[in-house]
Amino acid sequence: MGKVVLDMTMSVNGCVAGPQDEPEGLHDWFFSPSPENKAAVERQTSTIGAMVMGRRTYDMGASQGGFVDNPFKVEHFIVSHGTPDEPAKGDTSFTFVPDGVESAVRQAKKVAGDRDVVIGGGAQIAQQCLAAGLVDEIRVAVRPVLIDNGIRLFDNLGAPSLALESLEAVYTQEVTHLRFRVVR
Repeated sequence: MGKVVLDMTMSVNGCVAGPQDEPEGLHDWFFSPSPENKAAVERQTSTIGAMVMGRRTYDMGASQGGFVDNPFKVEHFIVSHGTPDEPAKGDTSFTFVPDGVESAVRQAKKVAGDRDVVIGGGAQIAQQCLAAGLVDEIRVAVRPVLIDNGIRLFDNLGAPSLALESLEAVYTQEVTHLRFRVVR
C-alpha cells in the first residue's frame, strides 16, 4: 500500500502562499524545472495515485485557467462543504468530499491502491491531516524567498510536537528538497 505524503513548496520562513493566497512564484521550479529539478518532478509525479486538496486550492486553480495542463493525471479529492457551480476546465477528475479530511484520505487510498496519496494544498488541509495522524511522509521543497505575513504551512498543528526522521535533502539553485518520515 502506498503512503500518505504531504508534498508542498514553501518559502524559507515556512509560507506556502502570500497573505492573499498569491503563490509568490513558489511553484516556478516545478512547472519550468531545471535539469537538476526535472528528476524530482518526475519522481513526484510517477508515484502519485490520488491527490487530496482543499476547496480554496481548487478554486484558485480553477480561476487561473482550470486544470488544463495539470501534470497530475489522477483523481483529486477536494475537501469541501459544497460543489462548484461549474467544473474546472481540463480533464482532471474531481470528487468533492463534504465530510472532512479523514474521509477524503480514505477514499483517495482506495483509488490510489499501491501508489501514494498526496496532500497537495493548502495549508489548512495539510494541518488537519497532520493533526489527525494521517500523514506518513513529508516532502517540502524550500524556495529561497521570504514571504511577509504569508500563510504558514506548519502552524496550528494541534499537537505540541511531531517527531520526524530525515530521509533526504537535495539542493538545487531553485529549491532545496527535504523529505521526512513521520515517526509514530
